[in-house]
Amino acid sequence: MSWHGSTFSGMGEASSADPVKVSQWVESADEFQCKWAVKYLWNQAVPGGSLDLYLGELSRGQLAGLVEWMLCADGDSYGGSTFPMPINGVRLHGEEYFAKARNAWNQRVNRQKKASQSKNTIVVDPETKSKIRKLASEHNLKDGEFLSILIDLMSERRGAVEGIIRQRKEAKRAAIASDLGIFSGFGDSL
Repeated sequence: MSWHGSTFSGMGEASSADPVKVSQWVESADEFQCKWAVKYLWNQAVPGGSLDLYLGELSRGQLAGLVEWMLCADGDSYGGSTFPMPINGVRLHGEEYFAKARNAWNQRVNRQKKASQSKNTIVVDPETKSKIRKLASEHNLKDGEFLSILIDLMSERRGAVEGIIRQRKEAKRAAIASDLGIFSGFGDSL
């Protein structure tokens, strides 16, 4: 298969990326995501190649434009710069590369989300987990919902109990002070 004088042999039918889908994807992408996409596409065309030298201090908008240019545009230069890569190969396999990039980005996001969630994980022994599951099902709740409600109730109870204990201590203090006559005449001097 020939494309702009370069010869490519590929598996299956190659096609360029859908400009609308690419535009929608980069529109919602931040600077980090756009830079990641440029590097990902670059590595599809030039495995192990370094792109940092060519990116310099590009803005989010420039990086987003670069992603669109790499996948959908014509020409060998972007913003007056020529990138030393087989850009036609990226464009020829644009649909495949873009699909891979989106999947890889989604996996990255999911891994980060799972890592963040695992930091909030509490490990309990199987017997306790079974008890939680049984109690939760009795109330038609998921395990996490049940535990959340239970903790809220315990926290509220603790606050109430602490309030009662504080009141009792204050009452005992007042009774002892009264018995010792500490407060007698004290109110009169105010």
